[in-house]
Amino acid sequence: MVVLERYLQLYERESQLISSAWKTFHIFFYVIVALSGIAAGSAFSQVLESFGGNCVLHSNVTFVSDKTNNSSTSYLTIDCVKTEWGRQSDCSFCQYVPVCSVIFSIVWITFFLMCGRGGKTTRGLSQPWRIVLPSLIFNITFLGVALAAACKLHDGINVFCSSFQDDMDETNCHDLARYQLMEGNTGLLTYKYMKVAQISSWINVAGWSMSVIVLLMRCFCAPDFQLIQISILAPTPVQEQHLSSRQDSIDGVCEDMIDHGNTGRQQSHT
Repeated sequence: MVVLERYLQLYERESQLISSAWKTFHIFFYVIVALSGIAAGSAFSQVLESFGGNCVLHSNVTFVSDKTNNSSTSYLTIDCVKTEWGRQSDCSFCQYVPVCSVIFSIVWITFFLMCGRGGKTTRGLSQPWRIVLPSLIFNITFLGVALAAACKLHDGINVFCSSFQDDMDETNCHDLARYQLMEGNTGLLTYKYMKVAQISSWINVAGWSMSVIVLLMRCFCAPDFQLIQISILAPTPVQEQHLSSRQDSIDGVCEDMIDHGNTGRQQSHT
């Protein structure tokens, strides 16, 4: 046979043939995003509460240490005249981005739970691969937002720690744990909340990053589709001659059968 034309056709793969790992990874990383967002938002809110709701990011806080009742516990008060607080918009941004991460991750978890494994399916939303591209675009966009919030939070707390070390003549921000903040939580709790907020914000970024990577891999690997090669064939001249001779022989046999039938009918009439 002679190949007249050959091309590839893209078809949806049956859902049963697609690994459930794709759907599992999507949901798993969104769960990581949701949990880290809750931790980061809650911890940073506690940090702000320790300073009376003022923004500590990139702030130059002036502390006044005081020991009361001959106690070894040092109480820190803030010199409101000399203190330079950070911009409230920065703290609001770092506080509400994790909240948005929680909301959006729950939305995408719901979408992927409503869909099947992928490909062509009759369960849940049909053609679940259609949400992959919108999800990828959104995840890349929000990854940039989460990364900006994490960097701002990390740098802002480091600036605050530098101010604390210079003002209190301490060698490390961990020394804040030895003080009792008059405005809110103890220094130990405040320091722990700062670290939890920083670590959780980076875990949140990692969750969005891994989600983007999985979506990109799904786009490049295309597990929802399969390529089928289609060929249009035609017989060679030798095959055409052979087919023609076979057709002639078949026609001859048919004619003999017809003649034999006509002869039999004529004899029966006579």
